[in-house]
Order: sequence, then structure tokens, then C-alpha cells
Amino acid sequence: MYEEAFGFDWQRLSEEEALKRMYALGVAAMLGERHPDEYTRIMRQVSTAYQRSVLELSFKEGQQRAKNNRREFDEYREVWDALVDSEGATPPPSSRDDVDDRRPKGSVPEAVTRADLLEYDVDDLERIRLPQLLRRDS
Repeated sequence: MYEEAFGFDWQRLSEEEALKRMYALGVAAMLGERHPDEYTRIMRQVSTAYQRSVLELSFKEGQQRAKNNRREFDEYREVWDALVDSEGATPPPSSRDDVDDRRPKGSVPEAVTRADLLEYDVDDLERIRLPQLLRRDS
């Protein structure tokens, strides 16, 4: 399933593509299709511990969603199509009231997207200068 949808012939991945692939690997792993080499290869694409933890969260989110939705479908392929495939409509609503899995297929969970706090609009030196209220007026 994973190989058909994504393939293994890539050289470099964007952050968004790595998150999607890790999510799909998590779904595939819960459905019995493991790709440890692909997992390791994607993890090597990032350089910081924060990025590795975000990828790991995406993988675990895929596993959790597959586990929660496995009962709703007769075959593993249907679970895969509902959670990962980018073609077709959104997955059916979950029968569980405490879980809202109605997100577009192939989308990355909000919990593992890049935090807005990390996006700065000021230059690097502005962050280390004294705040205006602490500056002396000369």
C-alpha cells in the first residue's frame, strides 16, 4: 500500500512531504506493512531533535488513527484509502463521539505541523536587544 502510493525513489523531501510520508508509514505499520528502512531514511532527512520528534509524532498519529478506524472497515485496504489516499472524498465520520477523524485524506494532523511561534518577523538582533521600556532616553 505505502509503496504504491508514495514509492521509494526519492532523493530529498520537503518538511511537509516528510510529515505525510511518516503519517502514511504509521498507518501502514498498524495495518501490518512495515518499512523500517524507509522510516530510518526519512528520519535521517532532518537535523534537529525537534524535527525528529515531530516526525515521530506524525508516525504515531498515523498508527493511532489506523487503530481507531480499523473496526469501521472490513479490509485493511479500505482503512488505508480512508486515511491516506489523496484521491476521492473525505473519510467517513468516526462512529466514536470522542474522536473527530473527518479531515481531508492525506493531510497532516495539526498537532505535528510547524508551530507559528517559530516564525519570526523581526531581524535576529531585535530578539536580543533590550525592550523599549527598559531603554534610557538620551
